Amino acid sequence: MTVTDRESRRPTDRGAAELFQLVVASVKDYAIFMLDRSGRVVTWNEGAALIKGYSADEVLGREISIFYTPEDVAQGRPQALLAAAISEGRVEDEGWRVRKDGSRFWADVVITPIFDGNGQPQGFVKVTRDLTARQQAAEKLRQSEENLQATLYSIGDGVLAVDANARVTRINPVAEQLTGWTEKDAIGRALDEVFNIINEDTGAKAQNPIGRVLAGGVVVGLANHTALIARDGTVRPIADSGAPIRDAQGVTRGAVLVFRDVTKERHAEQQLIAAREETLRSEASLRATLYSIGDGVLAADENARVTRVNPVAERLTGWREAEAAGHPITEVFNIVNEETRATAVNPVARVLAEGVVVGLANHTALISRDGTERPIADSGAPILSGDGRPAVAVLVFRDITEDRRAEEALRHSEEKLRLMIASVRDYALYMLDPTGHVVSWNPGAEQIKGYRAEEILGEHFSRFFTADDVQQGKPARELEIAVTQGRFEDEAWRVRKDGSPFWANVVVTPVRDTSNALVGFVKITRDLTEQRKLAEERLRLVQAREAIRLRDEFMSIASHELKTPLTALQLQLSNVRGQASEAGGDLARKVDRAMRVGDRLVQLVEALLDVSRIASGKLKLNVESFDLVEAVREIVERLRDSAANAGCNLSLQTDGAIEGRWDRLRVEQVVTNLISNATKYAAGQPVDVSVTRKGDAAVLEVRDRGAGIQEAELSRIFERFERATSTRNYGGLGLGLYVARQIAEAHGGTIAARNIPDGGAAFTVNLPIQSRPS
Repeated sequence: MTVTDRESRRPTDRGAAELFQLVVASVKDYAIFMLDRSGRVVTWNEGAALIKGYSADEVLGREISIFYTPEDVAQGRPQALLAAAISEGRVEDEGWRVRKDGSRFWADVVITPIFDGNGQPQGFVKVTRDLTARQQAAEKLRQSEENLQATLYSIGDGVLAVDANARVTRINPVAEQLTGWTEKDAIGRALDEVFNIINEDTGAKAQNPIGRVLAGGVVVGLANHTALIARDGTVRPIADSGAPIRDAQGVTRGAVLVFRDVTKERHAEQQLIAAREETLRSEASLRATLYSIGDGVLAADENARVTRVNPVAERLTGWREAEAAGHPITEVFNIVNEETRATAVNPVARVLAEGVVVGLANHTALISRDGTERPIADSGAPILSGDGRPAVAVLVFRDITEDRRAEEALRHSEEKLRLMIASVRDYALYMLDPTGHVVSWNPGAEQIKGYRAEEILGEHFSRFFTADDVQQGKPARELEIAVTQGRFEDEAWRVRKDGSPFWANVVVTPVRDTSNALVGFVKITRDLTEQRKLAEERLRLVQAREAIRLRDEFMSIASHELKTPLTALQLQLSNVRGQASEAGGDLARKVDRAMRVGDRLVQLVEALLDVSRIASGKLKLNVESFDLVEAVREIVERLRDSAANAGCNLSLQTDGAIEGRWDRLRVEQVVTNLISNATKYAAGQPVDVSVTRKGDAAVLEVRDRGAGIQEAELSRIFERFERATSTRNYGGLGLGLYVARQIAEAHGGTIAARNIPDGGAAFTVNLPIQSRPS
């Protein structure tokens, strides 16, 4: 596309304004308004006022329950629909609603929540359409079809219907009786053969009115003194007329002829005409009609002089009827052009000259007798005399000041709507022309898709699709579905300006003008990439938790299954050791090594069982009172030989006895684990153990002078199966410190590790003196 082509597709400021008007006009049949989070009305449009009967002043701030039937309110339906809209992202409903005057109408309702940047609901957009007329029209059409036949055959006049070729298509029983033709015999015959008419006075064949009806598409009355000759020769005077039958496009497809025998009416014809003329001339009837009209009415004679002024016209012109009678219409009805201030052309002159209905020009103002100026609208029409000439002109007009205010309010409402769309940044809201080219762009679209307005206006919206989607014709298919089904919605990958993909929710809605012609599409796009990532992450987390659960379950089963044979093995080794000790030699040493391996296996199994208990919440403490210092001293003495074998000098520093309540076996397990780790990872270096009291807590610390722990490992060495060194150099499952932390925390205490500046590592355990197992 060339730059010139692109520019040609960009709407000018005026074009954009006109397009915006079309958008607004396209939703005039809908009540579109916003609710706050509690369901109270905060905006109101013209469609809402027309459908529901409330003005904005009457409805703003009120709850939506006023639009629902008492039955729905009692069942809590209004709030239930709002809750469903939030949970489902949108809710649509059809049912009875209530207008201001209490009348009910059948409505289609769509409620969409509005979320802020944090995903919190801030209110709702509610769109309501009155479908009552559609249902009533459908019912009326059905009844019309059912009643047509009955009506035709029950009507008291003769009825003949013909096609465009003036051949009979239908004849009712009265027409059968008057013409002497049965419907079966008459259908398909030329009308002149069935409907044989003559002039009563001359006996000459009369002109059939259907010819003029079909040729001109107008209603034609039969000439006076017309008689019908029946098939058996009977002659009857008849009256009435023929009218065209038109299709939906206004094309004449046939005609209907309605006639009756006026033999009995002839004698009363003059009296009936006189009665009709008297009715038309009835002063009382005319005055009652004139004075009940809500608009201003002025009547002028053929000389354009005032003859009638109704009360509304008196108020608007400032002239009383008695004063205005006989004055020129231009004196009483003083109108000017609002913009140029020039005297406006009075429509009465043209009404009297041409005998046609004439509307007032736009921007016409009426200046009353006291100088008050009011904008007015409406038209003038003729009253024809018996010879068809205009005898009287009637001018009907009204004050449109309130209409102007309503239009201004609508303009402000439209401006608010435009600003609202421009302020939305979480959604791309833009319009396409009927061929799919971008004609409007909001900040949300720029934020999501990366294009500035000047870069994208006039471009085809297919550039937002992936190459595969474009190749498969998906853009065109979206618009086709939107046109045929009234809406299109999809979730799929879309492409930003920089080529990066994002997961989008897309809604496309066609926009039509007042004649239902397609003028474009409104497209709403939301970036759901993060939500999609979160959903995938949640799935991976669930899968990971399930894997951990299965692993813990396996460890529990495996630990219990291993403990029984290991216990039996230890007993057997103990018996063999006794026998080997008597024999001496290599056998005794081998048995000792086997027993140490067995002890190590038992420790590993116990560690696995502890992990299983912790994971299942079954780690329980048996709290008792004892001296912590004495318990630690016993452990140090018990491990002194193994420490010496590792080249470690094991020392203990205390401040005296520290009595408290703890689970002795579990505390000894922690101390043993920390000292064993120190002699293993700091072999050949001193290991210092200290037990002190600080306030209401006992502090146990094990320090070594080994290589220390990498800073990155300090935060995770207390997790399951985590180690600060490779298993190639040191054995173990990485469970000891994890179990130690769980035991410390179960006592309500803590355990921590740190590196010593001079080299080595220190593990510190804080235990409350009076432990309260968690």
